Amino acid sequence: MKIVIPVLSLETGGTRFIYQLANEMVAKGHQVEVVLPAHAAIAWPLRAQITRVPELAPSTIPAGDFILPNFWPTVFPAWESKRGRVVRLSLGYEPLWVKDAEQARASYLIDAPIIAISQWHHQIILQETGHYSTVIPGGTDTAIFHPYPKKSLITGRPTISYILRSREHGYTWKGSEDFWEACRRLTTLVPGFDIQVVTPEGASYPAPVPYQIVNAHSDQEMALFYAQSDLFVSTSYFEAFAMPALEAMACGTAVVTTDNGGNRDYTKHGENCLVVPPSDIQQLTDAMAHLLTQTHERQRIAQAGVQYAQAWSWRNSADRLEAFLLQL
Repeated sequence: MKIVIPVLSLETGGTRFIYQLANEMVAKGHQVEVVLPAHAAIAWPLRAQITRVPELAPSTIPAGDFILPNFWPTVFPAWESKRGRVVRLSLGYEPLWVKDAEQARASYLIDAPIIAISQWHHQIILQETGHYSTVIPGGTDTAIFHPYPKKSLITGRPTISYILRSREHGYTWKGSEDFWEACRRLTTLVPGFDIQVVTPEGASYPAPVPYQIVNAHSDQEMALFYAQSDLFVSTSYFEAFAMPALEAMACGTAVVTTDNGGNRDYTKHGENCLVVPPSDIQQLTDAMAHLLTQTHERQRIAQAGVQYAQAWSWRNSADRLEAFLLQL
C-alpha cells in the first residue's frame, strides 16, 4: 500500500517516531512518501520517498491509500485534500502545550481514526475529545542502542546523563529546573559525580553545578551518550511516550524518571528503573543518590532495563501499524 506522511519538519525530537515508522514500513515492502515544505529540516536518514512542496496545502498533498498527518497543522491540509484515507497520527496531545489549543483540539474532531502512542496518551485523547484511538507504541533499535563501557571505569566517578530542553525555548514541561536543583542537593549526598547533557538548542545554560555538553547528532552518538553514563535522568511532567528513557535502558544505563504518563507502558518502578512523581525534587534527589551510591542496585536495575527493552522494537511497531491499516 502507499502511505503519505505530511510533516512540517523532521528535526530531532518527537518526529523520530515518524522517521522510524516510515523506514520500517519501507522495509516491509510498502511505498512511503514523506511530504514537507521546501526548506524544512531533515535530521534523520530516510529510506522513504521525499517530496518537497512550497507549503503543506490540500493541493500539494500526494495521493495515497492512507495519509498520516501528525502535528496538528498537518491534519487539515491532509483532510481537505481528499486524496486518501486520513488516519490521524498523534505524537502528543498538542492542546496541552500549543498556543492555538482550540484549533489543535479541532484536529482530533474530524471523522478519521486516531493513533495514539501509549495507553496514557489514549486516555488523554478520550478524556479531552471523547474520541477513541488505537495505541501503537514506539520502540528502540537495539542494533544501535546497546551497552558500551562506562566512563566511570576510567574516571572513578559516576556520570549522570540528561537531555536538556529549556523553558527559554518553550519546553515548559521538561522539568529542567527540577533536575538542576536535584543535582545541587546531590552534591551533599554523593562524594563526586559528573554530569553530561545533550542540548538540542546547541547552547549552554547557567546551572548550580558544573556540566559537560555532548554533541550528539546521530543515533550512534546518542547511544554512546546514554551507554557511557551510569545514570540517565528524565524529569518531564508529561510525555506521550518518552523514548529517551527506553533507549537508555537498552544501552545498559540505570534510569530515574518522573511518572510522565506516556512511560507507564514500559517503566516498572524498582524493577527496570526508579519512578518518582513529577516536580517532587526531594524524591528525585533521593532516587538519584540511591542509585549512585548503591552500585549493586544500580547494576541490577540497568541489567533488567536491557532485558526489558529487547521486546520494544520498531519492527513490532510497524507490524502493528500495518495490521491496523490493513484492517481499515
